[in-house]
Amino acid sequence: MHRPIKSWENLPLSPQELEEKREKLQRLFEEVLTTLGFDWKNDPNMVDTPRRMANMLLEFTEGNFTPMPPITVFDLREMGENGDIPVFVGPIEIKSLCSHHFLPIVGNVYFEYIPQSKVLGLSKIPRIIKWLARRPIIQELFTRQIVQTFLNLLSDVKGIAVYVKAKHMCMSVRGVNESNAYMVTEDFYGLYRESEELMTNFLRKIKE
Repeated sequence: MHRPIKSWENLPLSPQELEEKREKLQRLFEEVLTTLGFDWKNDPNMVDTPRRMANMLLEFTEGNFTPMPPITVFDLREMGENGDIPVFVGPIEIKSLCSHHFLPIVGNVYFEYIPQSKVLGLSKIPRIIKWLARRPIIQELFTRQIVQTFLNLLSDVKGIAVYVKAKHMCMSVRGVNESNAYMVTEDFYGLYRESEELMTNFLRKIKE
């Protein structure tokens, strides 16, 4: 059973708060490099590495301190329409971090929903999914969070289908060192759980 998750909206950081966070991260990475035995202050290739690392982490985790992108919702009833046509969007490229190792996750999301009375502006769908990915994630939970987030936005939606296929650098560059393996997760809500034909058609679009 899907239950709406709490709002992901966060108060944005002020420019001053963001800069304070950046400076603190930079100092911490200076200590990390020193602990690893690197003379980074005198290495022209490393002297700016702490700042670059701070900027990179802020970029990869910005979903934690920025509000959800604004959405545009259209009421089908005002257009004299009833929503029963599946809306498919994909592939939507995501770049995130693994919660376990803070190494990159790179992949694609495929999303489809069957509206009832409301539809979202098309460009808003990938914006929201990319924003959800900009934080440390567990792919299984991330897939479910996509469904639940759009349930919050479209409370009377008839069905939602999500398919995520991604490479995890924590598996590709360390540990098992399996660079060709993908992780695939999927989640379905509403009519997609009831209709094998709808689910099959959605998965067929992904392979086209």
